[in-house]
Parts: sequence; C-alpha cells; structure tokens
Amino acid sequence: MNTEINKELIFNHFAGRATAIQKQMIEEWVTEPANREQYFLWLQEWEQHNWQYVPDVEKGMERHWNRINNPEYDGREPGIDYCSEEGEIARPNLFKKIYWLVAASFLITLWAGGWVFRDRIRYETFTTGYGETRRIDLADGSKVVLNSNSSLSVPRFGFGRQTREVLLNGEADFDIRHTADHQRFIVKTYKSLEVEVLGTEFNVYARPRGTKVVLNKGKVQLHYQEGESLRQLTMKPGDLVTMDSQGRANLQKTENPRKFSAWKAHRFVFEKTSLREVCYLFEDNFGVRVQIPDTSLAELTISGSFTALNAEELLGILTEDSGLNYEKSEDGKTIVLSY
Repeated sequence: MNTEINKELIFNHFAGRATAIQKQMIEEWVTEPANREQYFLWLQEWEQHNWQYVPDVEKGMERHWNRINNPEYDGREPGIDYCSEEGEIARPNLFKKIYWLVAASFLITLWAGGWVFRDRIRYETFTTGYGETRRIDLADGSKVVLNSNSSLSVPRFGFGRQTREVLLNGEADFDIRHTADHQRFIVKTYKSLEVEVLGTEFNVYARPRGTKVVLNKGKVQLHYQEGESLRQLTMKPGDLVTMDSQGRANLQKTENPRKFSAWKAHRFVFEKTSLREVCYLFEDNFGVRVQIPDTSLAELTISGSFTALNAEELLGILTEDSGLNYEKSEDGKTIVLSY
C-alpha cells in the first residue's frame, strides 16, 4: 500500500482540493481491491459529515412556470433587494445564467450516475466464470463457495453488525456462522425467494430455469411468493425444495444432501439423471450448449459419480461409459450427442 495515501488526502480529494498528481496517485491506489474497500468506507464517513446541497424543487418549479406564463417575469422574489452597489437595479447577467445552467446540468448528471451505479457502491460483488469455483470468507466468519457462472453481492457497510443479507445469482454452498445475538442470515435470489438462516450449512441453486435449496445441517426458513400469496416453509436436514415456474414449492427428502454440493470438489453426482438435465449442467457450469436431436436419447438416464475439471473431461467420461458419440462445433461452444 502506498503510505502517502491516507484519510486526510482522500477527504481533500472528495472536497475537490487534491492536486493533479494526488488525483493520479489515488486513481492508481484505488485499483487494488483492498484499497477500494477502504476508499468506500472513507467516502461513507466523509458524506456523513458533509451534507450536499438539497435544492428547493417546489420553489424552482414555481419560478419555472412563472417564466413560461409571464414573459416579463425576471425571476426576482418579492421582498428581496436586488439593487447593485451603485444603487442601480441589477440587470440579468447572461453569463451567470449560462453558468448556473451548466452547473445544474453537471449536478443532474452526477446524481444520475450515482443512482445508476448505487449498487456498486452499496455492494461488493464476487463473480465466477464458466468452469470456475471461488471460496469467499465473509466478515462475520461465514464461508461461501461460489459455483461456476454465479455471483454473490455482499453489503460493503454494516455487514455483520446491521445486516447479514446477501444477493445470489447462480449457485453457492453456504456455511453460516452463528452469532451471539442470534442475528439472521438471509440469502436473496432474483426470483423473490429468501432463505433465512440462524446457523447452518446449505446449498442454493438459483438460475433462470429453476430454483433449488438443499439443507445439510441446521434449520432454514424459506420465504417465497406463490402467485399473489406470500408463503413460508421451514426446512430440516435432508430436505430438498425445488421451485417451479409458478413459484410453487415441492418438498422432498434426500438421503445424501451433500451430493448436491459435490461440485466444490469438481465432482458430479448423477442418480437416474436424464441426459436433458445433464445438458443443462454443461450450459450452466461450462457455457457449452449440448444438443440431442433424438428425443428418445434425451430421456435416457445416467447414474454415477464423476470427477472432471472441465467440460471436455466430463463429456469424455460420460460418452465413453455410455457408448455415445459427440461432435463439436468449430468454436467449441456447441456439442451434438448421438448414438
């Protein structure tokens, strides 16, 4: 870390008093993830002590409509002396009007940019590419393993103190640390499903084609919307809940819940799994589209546990054991299975 970068310098930067060299130093310093986190913490502290100007929108709109309805209106408020130092009535200054228009446009643009990127400020997002897994240690001591093609957003400020809510898109395995004050841990998904936890181990699959929650240890409560109704369901160890496209929850029992998180060790477990479902796995985890022109072939099932580091390895193992053939497209992103 560059020792010349400190809170005082960053605060001067926020106040617009940093030199060109200091700005360049800060831009280079903030490229490091750890420094970026500190930057946002100092930004939050500075904003709490430096409130920005809040315009009187109602009064501004009143002056705007007065100008439209009365061409002679010059924007002066009654009861205010607009005389110049020489005693003459001050005349409108075109330069000042242009200046304030430019300033207003800048503030609106700045506000709009802050609104668009507000989630980047509020959350730190961890992502994985196809064929990649990632282990994440959260500030409260909880541990998460993120599966391929997934993202997890964690609040930058107050996590573990004010809230323990995270946003998941994709698939992840959670090992949640219990807190002394019994603070809830909530996993939110884009399909309005919330997994509420006190202290437990579970796996959440939340992708466009479906949602699935498997509980290994402890207890969780699901909050979800079925049609117009809000519902909740309490899960026990060994429970598997799948959600259909209408938001209905289907509760089942599984003898080996840990097999659903075997992907953490690059192991894929199939129990009478159709080839069509296996195709979905290739698309979700590796970004490879597998086509099966023969519908009867797509209904065939596979059972077994297979270890593979990438799509090529897994495909080779599956086809070799089943006697199937496959052809790859030139770009390698599409595979056709056949007898």
